[in-house]
Amino acid sequence: MIVDDEPLFRDFLRLKMDWESYGFEICCEARNGREALQEADRHRPHLALVDINMPFMNGIELAVKLKEKFANIVIVFISGHNEFEYLQQAVRSGVQDYLLKPFNKDEMISMLERIKPQLPDLPKHHRNAEELSGEEDKASAPTLANLGFLHDSIILGLRMRDKETIEEVRKVVNELRGRPREDEYGEAMIMALVSLALSFASERGISYERVWENEENKAPYELVKALLAWDEVEEWMVSLYRKLFQLTADSKLTKASQLFLDALSYIEQHYANPDLSAEQVAGGVFVDPSYLRRVFRKESGHSIVDHITHVRMKEAKSLMRKGNLRLLEVAESVGYSDPNYFGKSFKKRFGMTPTEYEQLQKR
Repeated sequence: MIVDDEPLFRDFLRLKMDWESYGFEICCEARNGREALQEADRHRPHLALVDINMPFMNGIELAVKLKEKFANIVIVFISGHNEFEYLQQAVRSGVQDYLLKPFNKDEMISMLERIKPQLPDLPKHHRNAEELSGEEDKASAPTLANLGFLHDSIILGLRMRDKETIEEVRKVVNELRGRPREDEYGEAMIMALVSLALSFASERGISYERVWENEENKAPYELVKALLAWDEVEEWMVSLYRKLFQLTADSKLTKASQLFLDALSYIEQHYANPDLSAEQVAGGVFVDPSYLRRVFRKESGHSIVDHITHVRMKEAKSLMRKGNLRLLEVAESVGYSDPNYFGKSFKKRFGMTPTEYEQLQKR
């Protein structure tokens, strides 16, 4: 079942690939959550591809209702970068995977391969909603990690040319080391990292062929499957992200891109100033504020203020890990004169208070 309010995107999903050759068929489509529930009652889909941002009922609400009615249905979210923060709720709504726009055919195939083991083994006919919801839920354990963390630390890091992104990738892989290499959750997480890398390459105009030029035309899923140990996975993933940094560095900078980099540098140097604003950054790089806002949004997908907050929060976590400053001092060091506002901003960003984060570091 395809659920998206954009007719062109429904056509894109339907025509993107030869579904039958991969063992699927499109049983129905819907323009919104209401229609999706009606179509699901009629067709009992095993897999639902659901856009997050829709009228009447968003993808999160629809996922909850579908899972209540059809316990075994596998749900995959389709999301744009600006909707990524909502995917954190996917874990609670029983979503198994996601596709991040823009995606290509290989990413679609990789997703289908990842979710195939979770699909309910059901005949196409003669099953009612009560029977489906009464069965054991094979896919009850979510296979998504903290996607907000992945987005902020990895996609944003790539956009901001932050080399620490590679260390964040290492952390994700290292957190998986306690699992068997063939573990489905681990496989999904590795493919999520690949998906983020390819999405970034796409938005930067780096061709698919340049990313995989030495990989003998193999799909990413095949390449990942061939890695037999977590050490190999880490080495391969780090190599992929280093290549992205190199390809980005090799591309010729436009005037807008150079202005964007200058603005990033200015923010890095002045984030501790509590009065730092978009206007001040624009003054620091000698351009009109509204023009810089447009350039910054186009280059990063975020506002200048969002990035100032990102830099401040990143530095705050670094200071708190060292453990030699009181929270008031940390707040002041990263540009917050009001410690209460710092606490609210920190919790909004990381899902926990600064005090809770400190306690977590002490364990």
